[in-house]
Amino acid sequence: MLGSGAVRVATCLVSVVLVALPSSALADPMSTSPEQAYDMGQVPQARAVGMGDALNAIGVGTPALYMNPANMAMARLYHLEAFGAYSPEAQRDTFGLSIVDSMINAQHIAGGIGGTWNEIDPDGLHRVWTDIRAAIAFPLGDYVALGVAGRYLHVDQHTGVGPLGPSTASDGTSSGSVFNQLTFDVGATVALGDFRIGAVGHNLTNPSTSLAPTTAALGLGYASGIFALEADGLLDFTTFGSTTERIMGGGELFLGGHYALRLGWRYDTGTTLNSPSLGVGYIDPRWSVELSGRRDITSNHAATLGVLSLKYFYDAAGTTSHMDEPDAL
Repeated sequence: MLGSGAVRVATCLVSVVLVALPSSALADPMSTSPEQAYDMGQVPQARAVGMGDALNAIGVGTPALYMNPANMAMARLYHLEAFGAYSPEAQRDTFGLSIVDSMINAQHIAGGIGGTWNEIDPDGLHRVWTDIRAAIAFPLGDYVALGVAGRYLHVDQHTGVGPLGPSTASDGTSSGSVFNQLTFDVGATVALGDFRIGAVGHNLTNPSTSLAPTTAALGLGYASGIFALEADGLLDFTTFGSTTERIMGGGELFLGGHYALRLGWRYDTGTTLNSPSLGVGYIDPRWSVELSGRRDITSNHAATLGVLSLKYFYDAAGTTSHMDEPDAL
């Protein structure tokens, strides 16, 4: 049973999200570009968004399923997460559920599965996509882990909504999807004490479409029992025809054994956007509720994104709590 204090925390966080949304948001058309709204098809999660998407090195647990699958093997945990995200300017909705288990056996082999339903611009472009992931990770000794994630992506959108009319290349057909393929990600993580280096490639079948862009990311992070820091760089080889870069950085501070404060910043050369972010969370040894927000600046078509996450932690061995490994957030 959740205590009354925990219920109040969760209620306050949900209230903040509802109050922050404009009353007319649901009736407004998308005011950003499709590239901004779709955001490379990345799955927004509360911890990642709060830290500027800089989690390729220290992002264990459910974020690893979508960012760097090797990180699933870097901590012993069982996480179940339900999350939702909303952007009023992009008219974007995301709902997802993820499970990661790194206690499958004594060798620390980890596995995870997750799925999201997503929508942008329902009154215009109306792009709807389903993203399903399944991943496995395993350690190589005490300092290195490798991971592979398979991804099934199905994308539909309205036809004939562009300025040049119907286009099979951009719209698909009235009876067929725009994209319906399998692809995969491969990641590696090296642990050097409290420091970690993570590298990952996404959509490595090279689908040659901005709906599933081929990217490569490298992250350097530090995580202790009190705070964590990470800086990442990402190369996008597909979305804009030529290679573009994304620079990400973030930090989090743990207070009172239960509270997480997060700050992040992201700069994307493709959209020329600077995007600061902020996140808060209440973390219990068995569950957490987390809220993060990001706002684009230096743009004529800036967008806001809010993410709410609910997690459940289970320790089958009963020997460690979630707070014993703060980087397992």
